[in-house]
Amino acid sequence: MTILMPKQNEFESVPAGSYTAVCYRVIDLGTQFSPFYQKSSHKIMISWELSEKMKDGRPFSIHKRYTLSAGKNAALRKDLESWRGRAFTEEELGTFDIGRLIGVGCMIGVSTRTEGGQTYSDVSSIMQLPKDIPSPTLENEPFYLSLKEFKQDLYDKLSDGMKAVIAKSPEYQELKGGHKVEQNTPDAHDGFEDSNIPF
Repeated sequence: MTILMPKQNEFESVPAGSYTAVCYRVIDLGTQFSPFYQKSSHKIMISWELSEKMKDGRPFSIHKRYTLSAGKNAALRKDLESWRGRAFTEEELGTFDIGRLIGVGCMIGVSTRTEGGQTYSDVSSIMQLPKDIPSPTLENEPFYLSLKEFKQDLYDKLSDGMKAVIAKSPEYQELKGGHKVEQNTPDAHDGFEDSNIPF
């Protein structure tokens, strides 16, 4: 008798296309080391809820990780400027609060790729919503985890895998009684800090 085992990490991927979406989650991942680039940089993850529904009626969600940098060629800066429909001024670059992204609508372009027999969905573009299209209403709980203003109850809500990623960061280690973080990477928090500037 043959017993078929379910695939690990089997999930319903977002079909390729363009969707109205709204940001519902921003997670500070702390400083992470990249074996590919052989360097460390501060990372965040932004999550969007899409207008498209899954088979069970819940909205699709999609995520993208960024280096927390406002450098001219940084992916985060490019996507944020496309999202807000205008470039940052020099003043804004030093004071933009990424937590204010939550609840802001946009248009998301999604592309798909297949690896190891599994289909994955990637954010290929982010644009400002057209004026005649209203921002979607959030169904997921808004979620913002900052390691600068850490809240244990929010951290505890994360998946074990996400908690393990954050726990490796020196920022988290310092929170838990480790050594003080040395900011020796040039792009750590480069340009994005807490502020009252709206998106």
